[in-house]
Amino acid sequence: MTRPISLLGFVSALLMFGQVALAKECELDNDALRAMPKVMVSISPESGEPHEVEAKLANNNVTRAAGFQYVCASVIADEPILFVFQRLRKPGFHMHNVVAPIDIAFIQEGGKIDSMHAMKPYSLISLDKPLYHSQGLVIAALETRPNYFSDHGLDADSVITWRAIPEPALQD
Repeated sequence: MTRPISLLGFVSALLMFGQVALAKECELDNDALRAMPKVMVSISPESGEPHEVEAKLANNNVTRAAGFQYVCASVIADEPILFVFQRLRKPGFHMHNVVAPIDIAFIQEGGKIDSMHAMKPYSLISLDKPLYHSQGLVIAALETRPNYFSDHGLDADSVITWRAIPEPALQD
């Protein structure tokens, strides 16, 4: 004989699961972060001084899926991630398992910013789990600490480009 699950029992189970999932500590390092090569990102606001920042490059399905999940806020603050797609697309980003707010800029093929969002973390039991989308087709997205874009005067007329950072030669 099967026993019906009460609504109270179901909600209790969800709350317990949510607390267990939220109890996982953040990571200062993980396999996905180590797998991301570094790139130099050049940011040119329409008005103001251009600048460069070193970022991790999420350029395959594994690193793009991992992003900043479970990563400590201090790592998010120190090291942006540039997500580069193999073709133009209209991606949706979520904040599942992300412990701190993140700003994101979606980048068109020529480097112009498509749109920017301030993404907020949410719990597993939250009913509000937004997806953040670009307005049009993009080739990349740059995730940074909160207020990074406004602190550097970036807006929709800014341009973001990137280049590989050569790996140091091994010494014999």
